[in-house]
Amino acid sequence: MSSVKITVPRTRTRTRTRTRTRTRARVRFGALVLGVTILLSVVGFEDLHAGDDLRVVASTSWVGAMVEAAGASDLRVLAPVELRHPAEYDFSPRDIGFAAEADLLVWGGYESFMRNLFDAADIPDDRILQVRTSNNPPLMAEAVEAIAEHLGTEDRFENWKRRLNEVSSELLAAAEDIGTADIPVAVHQHQRGFAEWLGFTVVAEFGMDELTASRLRDILAQEPQIIIDNWHVPSGEPLRGEGREYASLINFPGTHGTADLLDVLRHNARELGLF
Repeated sequence: MSSVKITVPRTRTRTRTRTRTRTRARVRFGALVLGVTILLSVVGFEDLHAGDDLRVVASTSWVGAMVEAAGASDLRVLAPVELRHPAEYDFSPRDIGFAAEADLLVWGGYESFMRNLFDAADIPDDRILQVRTSNNPPLMAEAVEAIAEHLGTEDRFENWKRRLNEVSSELLAAAEDIGTADIPVAVHQHQRGFAEWLGFTVVAEFGMDELTASRLRDILAQEPQIIIDNWHVPSGEPLRGEGREYASLINFPGTHGTADLLDVLRHNARELGLF
């Protein structure tokens, strides 16, 4: 009853004003809802949120550096960078939780621990992305772009690609200066792409297995001037010798003062004597 008594004419005027204000607000809100509904029906809910940051888990620092270059900002790398060959990491119970909470898990396809992790955390296929890891800059750019397209971060990728192009031009100019085309090399299989991109003449390739005596003779018969090995899984050290240079290149950022893909390119170029 007291509320009714308080409703004097002046109060009624304010009530009518408030009522009109609320009515206009409802109309505006209704129009806004209708507009959003139409927008969603035209562009789709997925497209509207394409730029949102996703929680990403990467297998190793190599894959993680690719994801970071693609533009991801919420990233966790599983294999510790302290491991000489991170692909041989064995996941922990804690990693199962990280995987279960991730929106996307990215790997290179050769990390056996990731296969086991997918099973342990019961990860569906639509939350798994396999990428090609390569330190050949054009192939690297293609793989990073594919990740960016998956994340919806193409604009961030383009910014990174401009930096990659600058470093690539610098390295190719240095390679031309020292005449890599006239330098025969024996190269580890996981460093061949980078060596060929720089223009070196590959006369022999060796893998991760221990070199046999006959294989050593075959490679040395090609008279390589540089032995290009893989620091993470070295097997070319028996090829060291007088008149032959030895370069140990890396793939996984986090060692030798590197933090990202571009650091790795520069480090490997220095190891090869380009700078």
